[in-house]
Amino acid sequence: MRTSLRLGLLAAGVLLAAGCGSSDSPGTPPPPAAPPSSIPTGAPPTSNRPVPVTPDPLTATPPAGTTALPADRVDTGALPAGLPTLVWTRGDRGIGVYGRAGGCTEARLSVVEQGADRVVLRSEQVTTGPGPCTRELVYPPLEATLDAPLGERRVVLTGAVP
Repeated sequence: MRTSLRLGLLAAGVLLAAGCGSSDSPGTPPPPAAPPSSIPTGAPPTSNRPVPVTPDPLTATPPAGTTALPADRVDTGALPAGLPTLVWTRGDRGIGVYGRAGGCTEARLSVVEQGADRVVLRSEQVTTGPGPCTRELVYPPLEATLDAPLGERRVVLTGAVP
């Protein structure tokens, strides 16, 4: 029994000396392993196709079939920060803007005034419920119909957020 114990200890000692003796000096830990070139995730490999970019709603282009109103014809001085400033027309009487909504809010557009020199629009973000609410934001296109063609009238864009 003592012989087998001695042989086992001797074999363990030989294995330790052979396996751990690869460094230049005794007691020096082995160098760290190189990091993997990629981390396996189980996801399919990616392609070289470009990722589509979502347009920034604060600098977006108008929806299809509409025409952006030149910025020098739009007064946004009374518009709260964070609401889009783009105004577009659809035909001679349709007018639109992007609203801001999400979570427990919705977007609304109303025509406040239609004078001989200007049209006043109000874009509102209105609370629809007490919550709990998610924190996403969406920028839906909103349109209204004017009583008369816009022509050369200026557009004053006002708004409100909760």
